Amino acid sequence: MKTARKRLPFFETRFFGFFIALLVVVFFALINNYTSFFSNIEDKVLDLHFRYKDVYENKSRQEGVYEVAENPNINKDILIVGIDFRTLNRLGRWPFPRYTHAALLNTFSRIQDQSQRERSVFLDIFFNEPADNAIDDVILLESMGENGRVFLETLMDEVPPPKEDATELFERQNTLIQTHGSINNIQGDWKSMISFPGLQPPLRPYGRKAAGFGHANYLKDADEVFRRQPLIVKSSQLLEEIPLQNITPGFSVDEDHFQRLAWTDETGGQHNIPYPITEKVLEKISAEIDAKSPKRVVDNDGDGEPDESYSIVKLYQDRFLPSITLSLALNYFNKRIDDIDIVLGKQIHIPQPQYFDAEKNIWVPYQMLLKPALYDADGNEVEAAETKVLRDINIPIDRDGNMLINFMGFPSFATTGSRQTFPVRSYSAYASNPPGLDPVKWPRTRALTNKIVMVGAFARGIADDEKPTPFGLMYGVEIHANALNTILMNKFIHSVPFWVNLLVLVAMVFLVSLLSSRFSTIWAFIALLLLVASLFITASILFDRSALLLEFTTPALASLFAFLSIIAYRAMTEEKDKRRIRSMFGTYVSPKVVDQILTNPPELGGVDKELTVFFSDIRGFTTISESMTPQELVKILNRYLTAMTDIVLEHEGTLDKYEGDAIMCFWGAPVSQSDHALRACKCAVQQLEALKKLNAQLPESQRIDIGIGINSGIMTVGNMGSTQRMDYTLIGDNVNLGARLEGTNKAYHTNIIISEYTYGLVKDHVIARELDNIRVKGKNKPVLIYELIDYLE
Repeated sequence: MKTARKRLPFFETRFFGFFIALLVVVFFALINNYTSFFSNIEDKVLDLHFRYKDVYENKSRQEGVYEVAENPNINKDILIVGIDFRTLNRLGRWPFPRYTHAALLNTFSRIQDQSQRERSVFLDIFFNEPADNAIDDVILLESMGENGRVFLETLMDEVPPPKEDATELFERQNTLIQTHGSINNIQGDWKSMISFPGLQPPLRPYGRKAAGFGHANYLKDADEVFRRQPLIVKSSQLLEEIPLQNITPGFSVDEDHFQRLAWTDETGGQHNIPYPITEKVLEKISAEIDAKSPKRVVDNDGDGEPDESYSIVKLYQDRFLPSITLSLALNYFNKRIDDIDIVLGKQIHIPQPQYFDAEKNIWVPYQMLLKPALYDADGNEVEAAETKVLRDINIPIDRDGNMLINFMGFPSFATTGSRQTFPVRSYSAYASNPPGLDPVKWPRTRALTNKIVMVGAFARGIADDEKPTPFGLMYGVEIHANALNTILMNKFIHSVPFWVNLLVLVAMVFLVSLLSSRFSTIWAFIALLLLVASLFITASILFDRSALLLEFTTPALASLFAFLSIIAYRAMTEEKDKRRIRSMFGTYVSPKVVDQILTNPPELGGVDKELTVFFSDIRGFTTISESMTPQELVKILNRYLTAMTDIVLEHEGTLDKYEGDAIMCFWGAPVSQSDHALRACKCAVQQLEALKKLNAQLPESQRIDIGIGINSGIMTVGNMGSTQRMDYTLIGDNVNLGARLEGTNKAYHTNIIISEYTYGLVKDHVIARELDNIRVKGKNKPVLIYELIDYLE
């Protein structure tokens, strides 16, 4: 048998698996950091976290004491007024005349106790075109002025407006900015933010009458699901198109007021030009523009032939606008746009937020509910609520100003008594019967104290306003409500620190590698499934309890990849070794022993071990063979050897060799056996029993008698021979003694003789009689021998 070169310890699977784990960690960490592949999958995992989190808490604290069955994470001041089917049935086809919206606003503003007014009214309705009847605009504008708390929205477009409309649209936006301000205190790489060159602001009279404004845009993720809202957007107005040759070193750009130069490539992608403009910068961008940007062709004389061509650089004026939810939140906190600080990629900082105390009619520091009040069965408060004053609010945003929305539950239904994550009231309940001009007839209150009233579509078909979210299709106004609630309740979703995700990745991959390289494939796979399931459950609990995002996709996929890689490596290396070992041992040890050998391969070469050797031989074999033909002899010999060998393997012995009719086998190697002597004795006794059954089937002239010799002691065992051919066998004086004992049976007319060394190991388990004290060939010291009769079992 040809030996394989011994593998270096480093390349053993139990060690090399850790090197594979290191490669997997590095590979997946790089993919995670430099591509969006895993983040797209992680968005789907986030949806599962949303669906599995507890929406309502209704717990019994003690006998007779209950917590109110409300979600403490939802702000009670957010109210949706939905334009639902009931509204359409009562008020007619959508869109409504604008005097209908005026009736709604009058209902809110015309109450006797003005301290019980709503905090703000957000109309999720566009007013960017004049009404068909001009008087309708007048009526609505008067109502907006009387109400004084109406917030309007604008829409940002990624496509520039037609040139003939651009001036008017940007003038409308300037009206909003001049009236309500824009964001100026912004830090970070504002040039690289997503740019919106188009816009759809409300008409200028509406902009002047509004109490505030904000954009209504949401950016969908790669899977077309809306999970984030840009709390700030960059509106870019084209000021001038400049030929590239007119850009010279030192070209003036007012970056302090957010001006920038950019060029557009042939695919429509926009590239900012770094400032200040130096000779080196100009040389670099000129080469890029010439290679990638289409040139403008000019026909100066009108003859149909181009007279010149040149590249264009565009000068933009950027302005930063808040989302409508951020504007509503600032108003709720008694803050203005100028009060906030923005660091792109980090946070929006709102300092010292306040809350309007309607009972005292004053602004007080903003408090968060930490623990709801407890009530007894009669509704009496038995334990006061716990609150905490918030000194500031820090909204986490990415580099484009996006906030991850912490959705509070499934979409609400407008029908009373149906599922409502946020309270929803019908538009018609307020707009169908507005109060008149006489204050005496006004109601004292509308139960809207300090409410943020969000008015929008809540019926299918009246607007293209249903968007996919982690909880399914949801009307735009309720997405706004979830985003606003995220800010008001300070329930922002934070990602765990980078080092935590890295630690989880390393721990998962290395643990899976450890298991995969040391255990069977099936158990390693079961462990992998348990680890992945545990990681998902842990991530879900962290998200539910603390709004922390622990990455699941990267460590889970990396663990699976590590598992498959190590299994493949084992198939290429260890399986080859196992096939070699099976071919080496499979013919002379039991399958069970082979399995143990595969787990702990034997040493190459020889080792000294305490073993028990077994020799057997047929008595008078020559005489028996003379009475049979060669075919008959082979047939009987094969039956005999098969029966005897099966018993040897049944007792997990190792078959050394056949020498004609003789059998040599041993116990205690290659797998250690503490009861090797007893196994050999039991094998001998059972072989005699099997021989009786075999002889009963044979003619008397062909019946077989055997002698067995058994000895125990220190012997040298191992793979012996040459590099081309070797056998796993025994050598030593104790081996020779076993062979001598087998032949001694003839002198004492016995079948099984064991040495005093074997008898000393099995005397409490066998029946034997002392035979003699003999001196065998090659031994100077006499050996006490015993006839083995039976074992006690």
